[in-house]
Amino acid sequence: MTTEGAIIGATMSAPVFDPGCLRLRLLWRDGRAGAVDVALARPNAVVLLRGRPADEAARLLPLLYSICGAAQGAAAALALRAARGETVAAGVAAAVLAEAQREHLWRLLLDWPKALALPGREAQFIAARRRLQQGDSAAAVAASLQETWRGIAAALGAQAPVAAHVPMLPPLTAAQTLALWPRLDAGFAAAPTYRGVPAETGALARHPDLAAAADLLDRVGARLADFAEGTGLGATSAASVAPGIGRAAVETARGLLLHELVLDGDRIADYVIVAPSEWNFHPAGALHAWLQGAAAASADELRRRAALAVLALDPCVRSEIEVREA
Repeated sequence: MTTEGAIIGATMSAPVFDPGCLRLRLLWRDGRAGAVDVALARPNAVVLLRGRPADEAARLLPLLYSICGAAQGAAAALALRAARGETVAAGVAAAVLAEAQREHLWRLLLDWPKALALPGREAQFIAARRRLQQGDSAAAVAASLQETWRGIAAALGAQAPVAAHVPMLPPLTAAQTLALWPRLDAGFAAAPTYRGVPAETGALARHPDLAAAADLLDRVGARLADFAEGTGLGATSAASVAPGIGRAAVETARGLLLHELVLDGDRIADYVIVAPSEWNFHPAGALHAWLQGAAAASADELRRRAALAVLALDPCVRSEIEVREA
């Protein structure tokens, strides 16, 4: 997986910050994946926030999580406004939308061609970014990506289909999340569930009409549709949980991002972040369901299939894949 900085140096007296690592451990036995262990290791960013002036969260979090810095900054600012009792209208944040569009283009034009041994599309990526910056619509830019899409579709069409799935997490506003999860805590943030089970968030969840077979190709197609249509992409909202407690919801390229901020006066007493990667790489979530029992002629084939599955779910951290033979 390509990232734009796996180790991020934060300023404001914070130490060098590693945003984490996805570790996937597989056992290949008798032509199938046996044990599947999905572990998303994350540092505890909350310790850097507790006790700080509340306004610092919106400045510090984009430095700690630079890949989705605009989304993290927007969520932090909105959660603080809600905690202070402000009424926050739902909307689409231009910076968050632009960041999500960049992430979609990066995967479609750089990561997927590389993963499938297709010709590189670096020049097309630069041109597409320039067109967006000059005011061209995402739909017009997406129309220019059809050749790349056909190449990816042809290459992925030869891949074995995904055999099992988890439910899709629908797009939610901050107010809607309160009915599902009245309060967020560290345990939920590490392994979130929707109506008691793991769920998948992201482009396909925003485009359920494309989820008929819900294989890897569907997820790439949903990413292209998400980029072109922007349905829900970059949406932001916030709601008061209780006096001094605010929650924000942001739809990023990878899916739903939640922040919950607890104030003590005008300082941060507690902070919870539920990121899309925690949904999509839940220990019993989508990746585990896809790979458990998956047929593979060799350990190397299983490793390649696992790498494509990881890319389809798109972690916001670096990944390590280990395949052992029984």
